[in-house]
Amino acid sequence: MDTDNGVAYDIRSATKEGTRRIVEKILNDARSESQDIRTYGDNQVQEIVSSAMNEANALREEMLKKGKQEAQTEKNRILSQARLDTRKRVLEAKERQMQKVLGEAASVLGSPDTIPAYADVMRRIATEACAAIGGETLVIRTDGAGSAALKPVLGKIEKDIEAQTGVKTSLSLANEGVNGVVVVSASGVIVDNTFATRLERRKRDIRKELAAILFG
Repeated sequence: MDTDNGVAYDIRSATKEGTRRIVEKILNDARSESQDIRTYGDNQVQEIVSSAMNEANALREEMLKKGKQEAQTEKNRILSQARLDTRKRVLEAKERQMQKVLGEAASVLGSPDTIPAYADVMRRIATEACAAIGGETLVIRTDGAGSAALKPVLGKIEKDIEAQTGVKTSLSLANEGVNGVVVVSASGVIVDNTFATRLERRKRDIRKELAAILFG
């Protein structure tokens, strides 16, 4: 009977020890698992925070880069516009200067007193216009100063035209207030060689020459 009691005690004792160990193992496993979960959670949080920081940094860099690009684009636009505006103002200033010179030239050509060697100039432009028509019977329309300059040399002009064209030529003068000459043939052909017309015809070449002189 005592033997049975001893065996029973040993069984109970072993059972308690096994239970304690099992509980302890469960607790240890739980603690370990809890620590693993905590560590995993911490790692996850750290990864999320790190990823968020990386994304934020990447976004900030992208925004900075985009801002720099936009700033550079705007800077280039402003500089380009400034260059265009400056070029426009320079061209406008040049144009005003050339128009001023052309206006002064027209003013000079408007008066016989301001044209150097006026009589010789009138003879040359009359001969040029008459030869362009081809000679024959021609009327030279001019003004009082032009008539006074051409009348003494009318015979010489006729000979010069005949030499150039091979056509017998007869010239007459008509005082019609024309600054320069307008030559009219018997058949109605007209050659305008007034000073204003000559200036207009040569304006493109004159502008080039003026540009070279004024701004070259």
